[in-house]
Amino acid sequence: MTQARGGNTRTMTDNSIQNFSKGERLLPYASLFQTDHESQQLPIFVNRVHESFDLVMHAHDFIEICMVTEGTGFHYIGDDQMPVSRGDLFFIPVGISHVFRPSSTAKGRSLIMYNCIFTTEQLDKLLQAVYADPQISDLLNELHKAGQWLHVRDRNEEGQQLFHKLHDEFTSRKPGFTANLCATTIELLIMVYRRWLEKSQPQTMQQQQPTPTASASMQQIVEQIDANCTTELHVADMAAQLGISERHFQRGFKKATGMTFLDYVQSARIDLSCKLLLRTDARISEIAAQAGYQDMKFFNELFKKKTGVTPRQYRLSPK
Repeated sequence: MTQARGGNTRTMTDNSIQNFSKGERLLPYASLFQTDHESQQLPIFVNRVHESFDLVMHAHDFIEICMVTEGTGFHYIGDDQMPVSRGDLFFIPVGISHVFRPSSTAKGRSLIMYNCIFTTEQLDKLLQAVYADPQISDLLNELHKAGQWLHVRDRNEEGQQLFHKLHDEFTSRKPGFTANLCATTIELLIMVYRRWLEKSQPQTMQQQQPTPTASASMQQIVEQIDANCTTELHVADMAAQLGISERHFQRGFKKATGMTFLDYVQSARIDLSCKLLLRTDARISEIAAQAGYQDMKFFNELFKKKTGVTPRQYRLSPK
């Protein structure tokens, strides 16, 4: 795999004709807008697709970042074949021949992907606009020239959240959405770079990390709570992970988050409930259960305490 090197920022644009990998079909960037002419002037294209056996092996004249959001299947890319599942994320430069296939065509077993697509020229503009670290530009430039792709894994649902935001901005077209598309794509690129660095150069990442401290360990606990807020969480278990007393843990947790352990867990669960109320049609009792609450009276009281409105009012309010 190509290595990220320091140096001045270099452009990705190559005026010479790209030598594409062997594929049965070339998908040009313009083909994305055959039925969506309004999007043709946008700097970034985003979609969410159910993979099937209809699309043949293909290459494109654009850059694609794609991630599995649901289901399982296989990714045929270049001369490689690999199983994929939720959280598998790929950076695919110009000219790489590939295709995704679902494990099954049975109902309820779809392979669903998010795709973020842009040209090499647009990538140059994005990186230059935010004064991106030269190491990021160098890595992407080398991938482009060498015709190499990246595979990393999502962590703590970060990629899922970024892709959801991208898709929402692209489809809703709210005021300022173009700027948000660009900003979120930059976040996605940085996330991909960091995941690649963790995977390929773990020693480099360790050198860049500060010496582990109690606060750094506490941050790992906070991330653990965020990822598992709907399960039973106990102060004793968390304190044991850090090798400290419950009293010491409670004090350190509040210093790190500004909240007590119980208050933080409850807030995380209510935040999840808010997302489910807006993004799904599930019954409020079902959402409460998903968030970890079986007592509806307690859930309703806690929800109103945290948000100022009832769950039903929150779902009906304009967002």
